[in-house]
Amino acid sequence: MTILTAHSFRNIALIFLCLSAGIVDVIGYLSLGHVFTANMTGNIVLLGIAAGSSLQLTALHSITALSGFVLGVLLAVVIGGKHEKTFWPKAVTRIFIIEVMILLLFALMTIFPYTQGAYFMLIILLSMAMGLQTAAARKLNVAGISTTVLTSTLANLFEDLAQRISHREKRKAPIEHVSFMRIGSIVFYCLGAALAAYTDAFDPFIIIWLPISILGIIVITASIKHFHQLK
Repeated sequence: MTILTAHSFRNIALIFLCLSAGIVDVIGYLSLGHVFTANMTGNIVLLGIAAGSSLQLTALHSITALSGFVLGVLLAVVIGGKHEKTFWPKAVTRIFIIEVMILLLFALMTIFPYTQGAYFMLIILLSMAMGLQTAAARKLNVAGISTTVLTSTLANLFEDLAQRISHREKRKAPIEHVSFMRIGSIVFYCLGAALAAYTDAFDPFIIIWLPISILGIIVITASIKHFHQLK
């Protein structure tokens, strides 16, 4: 029987967090006023378009999402405290616990009819969760994967591949696990987006329980295995 190692757990966790981010981004885009709740680069672009086209509501949605994301990052900094030189910092688990609580609140709010004010609160909750997740992933510092920003991941992936092709002596060398991690993050992010888009036709918010479950499993496993004690 194969035992899950700390290294494998961390990599798998990051990949599935990319799946969660893809789901959350599509929920925001399809059901919360065409706003990105994980990809803040997209929101900055949308904000610029709104400013140039006098689209006040679009601008307000983008500003709300950006504000929620920033709040999430700042909250993660407060929760994180001092830098921990461990394999899986305790702060990461604490941040994920808060993220689960925020996503649970979001899920419960969507069960009942909500007002326009609550509509903006839903955007804030999702973007806050992604701000927390981004900060937590940065603390793990694996292959430069943030789980919410794939532009740099995509660039790094093809930069590595181009270097392998351009250096003949490296052509026969096996592909490093870092490259597989980057490929996996992109594929799972896209898979999450596809799942959210598919379920949107039946219930636009039901898929949020998948990220909640993923985070719950990560928190429980990290706590039981005591990965934070590893250097």
